[in-house]
Amino acid sequence: MAVKLIVEGFDRFGGKHCETASLKKTLDFHGLHLSEEMLLGLGGGAGFIYWHTKSMSSPFIGVRQGKVAEILVTACRRIGAAATVLETGSPGKGHEQLIGMLKEGNPAICYGDLAFLPYFPVPETSHFGGHAFVVFGLDEEEDKVYVSDRARKPVIISVAELQKARASPFKPFPPKNRLLSVGYPRKVIALDSGIREAVKECCAGMLTPPISNMGLPGIKKWAGLVMKWAEHFSAYELLTYLINTYIYTGEIGGTGGNAFRTMYAGFLEEAGLILNKPLLKEVAGVLREAGSIWAEIGAAALPENQPALRLMRELLTRRYHVFREQGNEAMPEVQEIGVRIKDEVERAVAELQNNGATLLLQGLKQKILECHAVEEKAFRLLERVFTIN
Repeated sequence: MAVKLIVEGFDRFGGKHCETASLKKTLDFHGLHLSEEMLLGLGGGAGFIYWHTKSMSSPFIGVRQGKVAEILVTACRRIGAAATVLETGSPGKGHEQLIGMLKEGNPAICYGDLAFLPYFPVPETSHFGGHAFVVFGLDEEEDKVYVSDRARKPVIISVAELQKARASPFKPFPPKNRLLSVGYPRKVIALDSGIREAVKECCAGMLTPPISNMGLPGIKKWAGLVMKWAEHFSAYELLTYLINTYIYTGEIGGTGGNAFRTMYAGFLEEAGLILNKPLLKEVAGVLREAGSIWAEIGAAALPENQPALRLMRELLTRRYHVFREQGNEAMPEVQEIGVRIKDEVERAVAELQNNGATLLLQGLKQKILECHAVEEKAFRLLERVFTIN
């Protein structure tokens, strides 16, 4: 029998980061109100990882702490909510679990592959299964799934499209039909201890990470690795890496802009008021400075002085903003821009081949090292704030 379930009263859309936005929307629905910035900080905060293996089509540049879904489980624990990650290799079982949540009257936080969500404006090869969104309705007879994502309006996809996105096998983060099951408390617990614990863990992750690809050492290592991109990879691969760098470090990648640094600065400002630590406002200012440099890193990957790469950046940005403002209504223009991006690939590749990529990569390296210096200042200062008292 076809299922039809709509969570009554759910009307929350948009957001800065997919995971914190999804959790905020479901918390708001249950009368528990916290900012995305606070949820990011409690869940892990700003971070860094550079990861590339032979099984990956391009390097992954991560700019926050914590594994996929782990950030939400941790944030829930620190506000007094119990959260469990449900995973299964069976799309059928995953669909049943989703139906179960909707039957209980709860909007469901799901994970899926961006490249298989038809409304999402990313290149079809940009597989990322760590993307979170909220399903708040399902009508199997009409083949409609009602989704709240980063668009400011609801989006509708088919059941098959939902299941394909949730069951994607692509690495490095196959979603495994993942759902977050949350036991919502009557009220949020006092945040003091959770904030202290979270900040200390974030500092450790940046200053003394377990491997050299992470934290501040990872940022410095990345600066050296970008100079080898042109030597070891084709111009087509290099273009993909540059596009991904722009996406991962900026607003398009769902970091709230500036690689989560602006959001984390907002968290520290909130934390300073809660803990009566005025110095956190100073740290937030340094992190905002770092955030500005992260934006410059993205711009350096698709620079102004190379017309084809600049046009690629403009098209990617336009496609994202159209999607964010209009949701489903943006699909015709999103698809049209996607065709234009494909048409521009050859010209962008030729530009890299003819002009050479060395100067571009040198500029990118310089910006990364500049960012490293400001980030080290920020996290050393943050560590001292929590060591003094």
